[in-house]
Parts: sequence; C-alpha cells; structure tokens
Amino acid sequence: MSPTSLCSQRQACRQARPFTGQPPRRCRLTVMNSQAGGDVRGSKMEKGLFGENFGARDPFAGELATNFGENVLGNYNTEHIIKPPDTIKRVLGLSARRCQDNLSGLALLSEEERELLRNQVPGWRMATTQQGGAACIQQSWKLKDDAAAEEMVGRVSRVAAEEGHGDSLTVSRVGSEVVAQLSTASLGGLTENDFIVASKVNDLNIVDLLPKRKPRFWA
Repeated sequence: MSPTSLCSQRQACRQARPFTGQPPRRCRLTVMNSQAGGDVRGSKMEKGLFGENFGARDPFAGELATNFGENVLGNYNTEHIIKPPDTIKRVLGLSARRCQDNLSGLALLSEEERELLRNQVPGWRMATTQQGGAACIQQSWKLKDDAAAEEMVGRVSRVAAEEGHGDSLTVSRVGSEVVAQLSTASLGGLTENDFIVASKVNDLNIVDLLPKRKPRFWA
C-alpha cells in the first residue's frame, strides 16, 4: 500500500468517527517501511524503546480541537531522572538510626551485609585493625593544617560518643592527616553500629577544615 493510499484511509476513518466522550477502540496498525520493505516497529531499537505493541495512534480531529496537547508536559524523548531529596536519608538511611545499646541484640555482619552497608557510607573502605586484626571500616581526611586536624579528631570522637560507640572508634593523626577506624571491639568485628556512626561522621560539615583548592586554568 502506498503512503498516499494509507493517508487517505486514515483521513476517512477520522471523518467517519467523530470525537465522543468515550475513547475509540484501539486498532493495531502496521506501517511498512518503503525503503527497507519491513515493519518499522520490528527493529530492535524501537522494540527496546516502545515494546511490542504500545497502542499509539494519531488523535482525531475532535480531540485536536480540545487543544489537549497544550496541557501535556514533556516529550516522547524527555529524559526523566528521579532524584530523591537529600533529606530522605534522615528518614530511611543509616543516619536516621541509633546505635543499639544492647550488645546481645547485635551480631557480626556477613561479608554480603558489610558490602551492602559500605555502599551507603561513601569514602569508607574495608580494612583490619592494627591491634587484633579485626575487620573494620576506615576513612582518612587531609586537612588544611595541624589545628584543623585536631579539630577533626574532636568532631569525629564526639559523634561516636553521642552514639555510645566511642570505645569502638580509633582515631589517629599524623600531621594534618586524620585516620579513623570503626569496629565493634566487644564482638571483635563489624556490626551495624559501626556503619551508623560512619554515616553520621559523613554528615559532618567540615568545609572549614579542608584546604582551599587552587584554581586551575585550562589553555
């Protein structure tokens, strides 16, 4: 069927079926590609984008008269990115939890559980403690000077103390660099408490302690 005949048939259908309150019954229309000689919707790309049969059709004249298109937001190729608000972690994330005081309710995490929680505390990596070789998570910061490093030690220590987890935190300082390790000492390994403290340490505002970045100029 030629493109001219196809357009004539579609125009006749529109005139024969005026716009009503009820939506018209959908029909499947196969459009032939005059160049390739096949079904345009049969390509892998379009099947991946639209599926096998997405039920699309052209609007009728009565529908066009309502100017419904002016109230439609976005286009068919609009890229929609779902970005949750930053404060959502206060409700759902580790930052919303409190360390458990009852050690009998705690258990050492499996490797899979540790990796799942580690992904929620960016910057922290798996390591072992210097004393005992127990599993721990470790984070380091390079501060602007010795005074800033000493202040960082105090801020990290206060977070752990407020959570009742201070005995499981080890903080060391060499010059302007601070290294923190978290591991539940009483159980000899990693528990959820360690990751809760790590998440709250990440929430600290330490912009005033970081060295100023030198401006870079590109040729």
